[in-house]
Amino acid sequence: MIIKKNLSTTKKICSIIIFIYIIIAIMSNLIMPFSINDFSGEVLQAPSFEHILGTDEMGHDLFSLLINGFKMSILISIISGIFSTSIGVILSFVSCYYKGKIDTAICHIANFFIIIPEIIIIMFFAIFASPTMINTILAIIFFSWSKVFKMGRPKLMGYMDKNKVKYTFLIKGNIFDIFKKLYYDMYPVVITSFILQCNKAVMYETTLSFFGIGDPLSKTWGKLIKSAMNYENLFYDNVIFWYLLPPVICVFIYILSLSLLIFDEK
Repeated sequence: MIIKKNLSTTKKICSIIIFIYIIIAIMSNLIMPFSINDFSGEVLQAPSFEHILGTDEMGHDLFSLLINGFKMSILISIISGIFSTSIGVILSFVSCYYKGKIDTAICHIANFFIIIPEIIIIMFFAIFASPTMINTILAIIFFSWSKVFKMGRPKLMGYMDKNKVKYTFLIKGNIFDIFKKLYYDMYPVVITSFILQCNKAVMYETTLSFFGIGDPLSKTWGKLIKSAMNYENLFYDNVIFWYLLPPVICVFIYILSLSLLIFDEK
Protein backbone atom coordinates (compact mmCIF):
# COMPACT_ATOMS: atom_id res chain seq x y z
CA MET A 1 0.00 0.00 0.00
CA ILE A 2 2.83 2.36 0.92
CA ILE A 3 4.69 1.41 -2.26
CA LYS A 4 1.61 2.17 -4.39
CA LYS A 5 1.17 5.52 -2.65
CA ASN A 6 4.82 6.41 -3.29
CA LEU A 7 4.50 5.38 -6.92
CA SER A 8 1.39 7.49 -7.29
CA THR A 9 3.22 10.50 -5.84
CA THR A 10 6.16 9.85 -8.17
CA LYS A 11 3.86 9.72 -11.18
CA LYS A 12 2.22 12.98 -10.18
CA ILE A 13 5.63 14.65 -9.92
CA CYS A 14 6.68 13.21 -13.28
CA SER A 15 3.43 14.38 -14.88
CA ILE A 16 4.06 17.90 -13.58
CA ILE A 17 7.63 17.82 -14.93
CA ILE A 18 6.43 16.70 -18.38
CA PHE A 19 3.74 19.38 -18.31
CA ILE A 20 6.38 22.04 -17.50
CA TYR A 21 8.57 20.75 -20.34
CA ILE A 22 5.67 21.05 -22.79
CA ILE A 23 4.81 24.58 -21.58
CA ILE A 24 8.45 25.64 -22.02
CA ALA A 25 8.42 24.11 -25.51
CA ILE A 26 5.25 26.03 -26.43
CA MET A 27 6.48 29.30 -24.92
CA SER A 28 10.10 28.88 -26.05
CA ASN A 29 10.10 31.82 -28.46
CA LEU A 30 8.94 34.11 -25.67
CA ILE A 31 11.36 32.71 -23.08
CA MET A 32 14.52 32.86 -25.20
CA PRO A 33 16.39 36.13 -24.50
CA PHE A 34 18.22 35.90 -27.86
CA SER A 35 17.48 34.47 -31.27
CA ILE A 36 19.18 31.14 -32.00
CA ASN A 37 20.65 32.83 -35.09
CA ASP A 38 22.14 35.67 -33.05
CA PHE A 39 25.89 35.12 -32.65
CA SER A 40 26.78 38.67 -31.66
CA GLY A 41 27.90 37.68 -28.16
CA GLU A 42 31.48 37.34 -27.04
CA VAL A 43 32.86 33.90 -27.94
CA LEU A 44 32.83 31.35 -25.08
CA GLN A 45 31.75 33.90 -22.53
CA ALA A 46 31.24 32.50 -19.02
CA PRO A 47 27.75 32.68 -17.44
CA SER A 48 26.74 36.26 -16.66
CA PHE A 49 23.63 38.34 -16.05
CA GLU A 50 23.26 38.88 -19.81
CA HIS A 51 24.08 35.30 -20.83
CA ILE A 52 22.79 32.96 -18.10
CA LEU A 53 24.67 29.92 -19.43
CA GLY A 54 27.36 31.80 -21.32
CA THR A 55 27.99 31.53 -25.05
CA ASP A 56 29.40 28.93 -27.41
CA GLU A 57 32.30 29.12 -29.88
CA MET A 58 30.18 31.10 -32.33
CA GLY A 59 28.84 33.58 -29.77
CA HIS A 60 25.35 32.04 -29.54
CA ASP A 61 23.57 32.41 -26.21
CA LEU A 62 23.56 28.89 -24.73
CA PHE A 63 20.46 29.46 -22.62
CA SER A 64 18.50 30.38 -25.77
CA LEU A 65 19.79 27.27 -27.54
CA LEU A 66 18.80 25.15 -24.53
CA ILE A 67 15.26 26.57 -24.45
CA ASN A 68 14.95 26.09 -28.21
CA GLY A 69 15.98 22.48 -27.61
CA PHE A 70 12.80 22.01 -25.58
CA LYS A 71 10.75 22.94 -28.62
CA MET A 72 12.68 20.87 -31.15
CA SER A 73 13.37 17.73 -29.09
CA ILE A 74 9.88 17.50 -27.60
CA LEU A 75 8.32 18.15 -31.03
CA ILE A 76 10.32 15.25 -32.47
CA SER A 77 9.40 13.13 -29.45
CA ILE A 78 5.64 13.74 -29.62
CA ILE A 79 5.28 13.49 -33.41
CA SER A 80 7.32 10.28 -33.51
CA GLY A 81 5.38 8.88 -30.56
CA ILE A 82 1.97 9.61 -32.08
CA PHE A 83 2.68 8.12 -35.49
CA SER A 84 4.76 5.09 -34.45
CA THR A 85 2.12 4.18 -31.83
CA SER A 86 -0.69 4.66 -34.36
CA ILE A 87 1.02 2.41 -36.92
CA GLY A 88 1.70 -0.30 -34.34
CA VAL A 89 -1.86 -0.26 -32.99
CA ILE A 90 -3.49 -0.18 -36.44
CA LEU A 91 -1.37 -3.12 -37.63
CA SER A 92 -2.32 -4.99 -34.44
CA PHE A 93 -6.00 -4.60 -35.33
CA VAL A 94 -5.37 -5.61 -38.95
CA SER A 95 -3.38 -8.65 -37.86
CA CYS A 96 -5.97 -9.84 -35.34
CA TYR A 97 -8.96 -9.15 -37.58
CA TYR A 98 -7.77 -10.82 -40.77
CA LYS A 99 -5.47 -13.44 -39.19
CA GLY A 100 -4.05 -16.13 -41.50
CA LYS A 101 -1.47 -15.04 -44.05
CA ILE A 102 -1.87 -11.33 -43.29
CA ASP A 103 -1.22 -11.92 -39.60
CA THR A 104 1.80 -14.09 -40.41
CA ALA A 105 3.24 -11.54 -42.83
CA ILE A 106 2.90 -8.62 -40.42
CA CYS A 107 4.40 -10.69 -37.59
CA HIS A 108 7.40 -11.62 -39.76
CA ILE A 109 7.99 -7.97 -40.69
CA ALA A 110 7.73 -6.92 -37.03
CA ASN A 111 10.14 -9.69 -36.00
CA PHE A 112 12.63 -8.48 -38.60
CA PHE A 113 12.64 -4.98 -37.14
CA ILE A 114 12.92 -6.34 -33.59
CA ILE A 115 15.82 -8.70 -34.35
CA ILE A 116 17.92 -5.86 -35.77
CA PRO A 117 18.50 -3.09 -33.20
CA GLU A 118 16.27 -0.13 -34.08
CA ILE A 119 18.99 2.47 -33.60
CA ILE A 120 21.24 0.73 -36.15
CA ILE A 121 18.50 0.76 -38.82
CA ILE A 122 17.57 4.34 -38.00
CA MET A 123 21.20 5.44 -38.28
CA PHE A 124 21.60 3.83 -41.72
CA PHE A 125 18.34 5.35 -42.94
CA ALA A 126 19.22 8.79 -41.60
CA ILE A 127 22.70 8.62 -43.17
CA PHE A 128 21.50 7.81 -46.68
CA ALA A 129 18.42 10.05 -46.60
CA SER A 130 18.63 13.83 -46.85
CA PRO A 131 19.79 15.31 -43.51
CA THR A 132 16.50 16.96 -42.53
CA MET A 133 14.47 16.88 -39.35
CA ILE A 134 11.51 15.38 -41.24
CA ASN A 135 13.63 12.45 -42.41
CA THR A 136 14.91 11.91 -38.88
CA ILE A 137 11.32 11.77 -37.61
CA LEU A 138 10.28 9.45 -40.46
CA ALA A 139 13.19 7.13 -39.67
CA ILE A 140 12.22 6.94 -36.00
CA ILE A 141 8.53 6.36 -36.86
CA PHE A 142 9.06 3.76 -39.57
CA PHE A 143 11.56 1.63 -37.69
CA SER A 144 10.12 1.72 -34.15
CA TRP A 145 6.47 0.68 -34.61
CA SER A 146 7.29 -3.02 -34.23
CA LYS A 147 7.58 -2.84 -30.42
CA VAL A 148 4.12 -1.28 -30.23
CA PHE A 149 2.78 -4.04 -32.47
CA LYS A 150 4.36 -6.76 -30.33
CA MET A 151 2.86 -5.19 -27.21
CA GLY A 152 -0.61 -4.63 -28.68
CA ARG A 153 -1.22 -7.82 -30.67
CA PRO A 154 -1.23 -10.32 -27.74
CA LYS A 155 -3.58 -8.09 -25.75
CA LEU A 156 -5.86 -7.69 -28.73
CA MET A 157 -5.88 -11.42 -29.45
CA GLY A 158 -7.15 -12.00 -25.92
CA TYR A 159 -9.92 -9.45 -26.39
CA MET A 160 -11.13 -11.07 -29.62
CA ASP A 161 -12.93 -13.75 -27.56
CA LYS A 162 -15.09 -11.22 -25.77
CA ASN A 163 -18.84 -11.53 -26.29
CA LYS A 164 -19.15 -8.02 -27.74
CA VAL A 165 -16.56 -8.89 -30.39
CA LYS A 166 -18.20 -12.23 -31.21
CA TYR A 167 -21.53 -10.44 -31.55
CA THR A 168 -19.95 -7.87 -33.89
CA PHE A 169 -18.62 -10.68 -36.08
CA LEU A 170 -22.03 -12.36 -35.96
CA ILE A 171 -23.74 -9.31 -37.43
CA LYS A 172 -21.03 -9.03 -40.10
CA GLY A 173 -19.21 -6.11 -38.51
CA ASN A 174 -16.04 -4.88 -40.20
CA ILE A 175 -12.63 -3.98 -38.78
CA PHE A 176 -13.79 -0.45 -37.95
CA ASP A 177 -16.63 -1.86 -35.84
CA ILE A 178 -14.16 -4.07 -33.98
CA PHE A 179 -11.92 -1.05 -33.43
CA LYS A 180 -14.79 0.92 -31.91
CA LYS A 181 -15.70 -1.99 -29.64
CA LEU A 182 -12.15 -2.53 -28.35
CA TYR A 183 -10.74 0.99 -28.37
CA TYR A 184 -11.32 1.58 -24.66
CA ASP A 185 -9.96 -1.86 -23.78
CA MET A 186 -6.77 -1.03 -25.70
CA TYR A 187 -6.50 2.46 -24.24
CA PRO A 188 -3.97 1.55 -21.49
CA VAL A 189 -1.75 -0.21 -24.05
CA VAL A 190 -1.96 2.77 -26.40
CA ILE A 191 -1.00 5.26 -23.66
CA THR A 192 1.87 3.09 -22.40
CA SER A 193 3.15 2.57 -25.95
CA PHE A 194 2.93 6.29 -26.71
CA ILE A 195 4.97 7.21 -23.62
CA LEU A 196 7.56 4.55 -24.47
CA GLN A 197 7.80 5.78 -28.06
CA CYS A 198 8.24 9.41 -26.94
CA ASN A 199 10.97 8.25 -24.60
CA LYS A 200 12.79 6.32 -27.30
CA ALA A 201 12.42 9.12 -29.85
CA VAL A 202 14.39 11.54 -27.66
CA MET A 203 17.09 8.95 -27.05
CA TYR A 204 17.33 8.15 -30.75
CA GLU A 205 17.48 11.80 -31.79
CA THR A 206 20.16 12.52 -29.18
CA THR A 207 22.17 9.49 -30.33
CA LEU A 208 21.89 10.45 -34.00
CA SER A 209 22.96 14.01 -33.22
CA PHE A 210 25.90 12.75 -31.15
CA PHE A 211 27.14 10.82 -34.19
CA GLY A 212 26.63 13.85 -36.42
CA ILE A 213 23.61 12.37 -38.24
CA GLY A 214 20.47 14.37 -38.93
CA ASP A 215 19.62 17.95 -39.74
CA PRO A 216 22.70 20.09 -38.96
CA LEU A 217 20.50 23.21 -38.70
CA SER A 218 18.03 21.88 -36.11
CA LYS A 219 18.99 23.12 -32.63
CA THR A 220 18.01 20.12 -30.53
CA TRP A 221 19.43 18.99 -27.19
CA GLY A 222 21.37 16.34 -29.09
CA LYS A 223 23.01 18.94 -31.32
CA LEU A 224 23.89 21.06 -28.29
CA ILE A 225 25.51 18.05 -26.58
CA LYS A 226 27.39 17.22 -29.77
CA SER A 227 28.63 20.81 -30.07
CA ALA A 228 29.83 20.79 -26.45
CA MET A 229 31.63 17.47 -26.87
CA ASN A 230 33.43 18.82 -29.94
CA TYR A 231 34.91 21.70 -27.93
CA GLU A 232 38.47 20.65 -27.12
CA ASN A 233 38.75 22.75 -23.95
CA LEU A 234 35.47 21.52 -22.49
CA PHE A 235 37.07 20.36 -19.25
CA TYR A 236 38.94 23.61 -18.56
CA ASP A 237 37.65 26.59 -16.53
CA ASN A 238 34.43 24.73 -15.61
CA VAL A 239 33.12 25.05 -19.18
CA ILE A 240 31.55 21.60 -18.89
CA PHE A 241 29.14 22.82 -16.20
CA TRP A 242 27.52 25.53 -18.31
CA TYR A 243 28.02 24.10 -21.81
CA LEU A 244 27.52 20.32 -21.66
CA LEU A 245 25.76 19.66 -18.36
CA PRO A 246 22.48 21.64 -18.91
CA PRO A 247 21.33 19.80 -22.07
CA VAL A 248 22.41 16.45 -20.59
CA ILE A 249 20.34 17.14 -17.47
CA CYS A 250 17.32 18.18 -19.59
CA VAL A 251 17.49 14.94 -21.61
CA PHE A 252 18.01 12.83 -18.48
CA ILE A 253 15.07 14.35 -16.57
CA TYR A 254 12.75 14.06 -19.58
CA ILE A 255 13.61 10.40 -20.21
CA LEU A 256 13.49 9.52 -16.51
CA SER A 257 10.11 11.24 -16.03
CA LEU A 258 8.59 9.42 -19.01
CA SER A 259 10.01 6.10 -17.78
CA LEU A 260 8.57 6.53 -14.28
CA LEU A 261 5.15 7.36 -15.71
CA ILE A 262 4.80 3.79 -16.96
CA PHE A 263 6.39 2.13 -13.93
CA ASP A 264 4.44 -1.01 -13.08
CA GLU A 265 2.38 -0.53 -9.94
CA LYS A 266 1.82 -4.22 -9.36
